[in-house]
Amino acid sequence: MENFFIPKKIWQNGGPFPHVLVLLGEYPEFREYARAHNDLLAEYGEKLGIIPEDWLHATVQGIHHPLDTGQLDQLRGTLRDELAGMQPFQVQLGPVWPGVTAVTVAVYPEDGMAALNDRVRTAAEKVPGVSLRGKEAKFWAHATLSYARHDFSDQKLNRSLRALRPPRVDITIDRVHLVNQYQRPDLGYYTWDVIEEVTFG
Repeated sequence: MENFFIPKKIWQNGGPFPHVLVLLGEYPEFREYARAHNDLLAEYGEKLGIIPEDWLHATVQGIHHPLDTGQLDQLRGTLRDELAGMQPFQVQLGPVWPGVTAVTVAVYPEDGMAALNDRVRTAAEKVPGVSLRGKEAKFWAHATLSYARHDFSDQKLNRSLRALRPPRVDITIDRVHLVNQYQRPDLGYYTWDVIEEVTFG
């Protein structure tokens, strides 16, 4: 694997930055799914930053610059408005994808998360001064279990993850959280302060 926290990926202006997340740590079944991988991931010590259960999440949309109080208040309102018409949807989490810089978890089907991303982007774009990164051609719905903190050969890890394969889990997504997110290269993962929970409907 290759180190995730290379200089060009580290937030140069510090943060925290507003993000909209699905807080997967709130789902006991996903915490158990993540836990099933921890012994294997722990074998790699400081090479991997294993995400503690309280910080498990799926990113819906990031805003990579700070917002002032007025902008955050507007974003709260536009998020509530845009998500008022969103219906809860079910996704299946798993299997694990051993990636180049992170160990990620697939989220299927992808259409619910993609529609959620569209609504959140629309809400953010209604707030003056908010600048979003370009929209992906196809939204990549995923969660992350660990980030690589060093470069290392991952052949054994890849094989072990494929062999492990705990049962996939189903969850219903009916809310998101607006947070101020911190990038923590010293720990090997991200943390945040919750600003507001926004429920669908």
